[in-house]
This record gives sequence, C-alpha cells and structure tokens, in this order.
Amino acid sequence: MDNSLRLTVRVGSTLDTLLPIEINDDANPGRIQNDKFDGYITARIRDHPSTPSKYFDNSNNNDLFCIQISGRFLIPNCTLNDIQFGNQFERPLHLPWGSSLLLKFASWYDPGLESNLNAPEPYAFSPLIITMNQIKIEQGDKSYWPSPQGESVQEDITTLSMDLKTPEDRRAFFKYPQNRKAVDLTPNQIWHMQFSNPYIDFNNCTIRVPGFEMDVLKYWDGQPLRFYCKTIKTDEVFFIVEFDLRRL
Repeated sequence: MDNSLRLTVRVGSTLDTLLPIEINDDANPGRIQNDKFDGYITARIRDHPSTPSKYFDNSNNNDLFCIQISGRFLIPNCTLNDIQFGNQFERPLHLPWGSSLLLKFASWYDPGLESNLNAPEPYAFSPLIITMNQIKIEQGDKSYWPSPQGESVQEDITTLSMDLKTPEDRRAFFKYPQNRKAVDLTPNQIWHMQFSNPYIDFNNCTIRVPGFEMDVLKYWDGQPLRFYCKTIKTDEVFFIVEFDLRRL
C-alpha cells in the first residue's frame, strides 16, 4: 500500500455512529447494539502491520481478509429471505475495462448476488444465508463473542432443523427464495458468521480473480468500501462495516 495511505475499519448501526475498531484485535470486537441487532464485529487482514490474528495460522486458510460477526437479529416477523449483506456506494464508480469479468466471477462465487455497479448509487447484495462463508447458529437470549483468540466459525445450522452440513449444501439449498421464505429468524438465535475471501487484498489495494486483476488505487475516488447488513424490502440497517483509506 502507498505509505501515504492508512486503512481504517469502522463499525456501527448508521453512518453517523460508525466507530473505529482495531484490525486483527480479536479480543476486542466492535459492539453493535440497536433495536434491530445486538452483537459484535471484528475485521482481520492478512499481513497487516497490526498484531497478526491467529485466524490466519491455519495452513489451509488462504483468506486475505475476514469479517466475523456474532449476534442476534431482533426484528420481528423476519425470514431468511428478508436479510441481505453486501456493498452499497453513494456515487458512481469508475470501473476499468474488463470489470465485467469480475462481476461474472462474483456471481459464480455467490449464486445469490444481485448487483448494478453502473447505477448512480452502485450496489451488490446477496441473501445473508447464501453469501456468508461459514454460519453457526445457537440458541440463547444473550449475545456473546466466541473468538477472542481468532477462532474461526465452524459451520453448524442444525438448530434450524436442516440437514445441511457444509456451506456448499447451505448455499445450494437456500439459493431458492421459497426455501429462504420458509425459515424464520427469531431473537433467541445467536448467529456466528464469517465473510472472507482470498481475492481482495487490502494491503496492496488490489482485487485478483482468475483472469482479471485490478489496481483499486488507479480508479479510487475516495469512497470507502462499506458492507451493509439490512432488510431487503424496507432497507432497515442492522449494522455497517466500513473500510476507509485516508491520506496521512
């Protein structure tokens, strides 16, 4: 990364309430408490100058970054079809030639993805139940943070009475809207989730997928990268995770 730039991660319930969290600080996640979500969030980046996260110690782990979330969805009358996770921008993006290949790869990687990166306010969202890499759901009435030492989420959604043992099984089943609509979320479910991949390199500001590489800084206009978790119909926000580059 350009030495004149610094990456800051913020989390919050609204853009006005975003607060910074320390990257790779697994013992001190950001706290989210509002009338729709009660939980914790941390962000991990491989080879970041901060203290390394033990999350990356596993030799089978090739992730370059990871967002981990643990908490309870408090909104009533909500099904798995009602919650989405993804990116939203406030103004048009300056995309390079060939970026359509990136979008095609993203749609293959995430079969629930719906996007319009050429819109005045570009977006890319997918149902939460599909886009998360790992999900574990427990029963309980209090949110808690399960990963003070960088522990990874281990897939387990048997509490939904579903015989879906792997993330691939989950994605294949829930890519159909009727299956998502048939499962309710309740406030006594504690959701542990991970969103990660080996394609976005925050240290070098690049995106690399098979057949395509983009130097983000060449096209960056100062907009932060924001991940929103929100309802599909009413755009009610559960939480926001913001990755923001700032010049020193």
